[in-house]
Amino acid sequence: MARSLAEAVEIVEGCFAAIAKHDADGLVAHYTEDYVLELPYFKPGEPLVVEGRDAVHAYLVELLAVQHMDLALTGQHWIANESLLIAEYQSHGHFLDTNEPYQNSYVGYWTFRDGRVCRIREYYNPQAPRASAIDQDG
Repeated sequence: MARSLAEAVEIVEGCFAAIAKHDADGLVAHYTEDYVLELPYFKPGEPLVVEGRDAVHAYLVELLAVQHMDLALTGQHWIANESLLIAEYQSHGHFLDTNEPYQNSYVGYWTFRDGRVCRIREYYNPQAPRASAIDQDG
């Protein structure tokens, strides 16, 4: 469990730094073994839920191969008794194959346990271009 807003923000910023470096191993080092990633707006009518650190790692390797993102926190609200950080953040980056720019805004519900992230439910602007072309079925 993250014990404070400062600790939670430090962990989130470590995740963002790993994403910027395309470091899937470094990113999942911040996650518990039973980590769950929920993206309710992944595709219209098709939320994405990836369960388990190994499955999320495989997803991230694919994502980081097609997209570069720098993420920055723009707001946060800490709910201590739930070890929950409600975070607002923005991304700026581009798709690696086309160099097409990518920007988005997010609200993420980051839940912590034992100093790691155990769940993220992330809401983002579904109108912005996104790397949802990664096919989870195949």
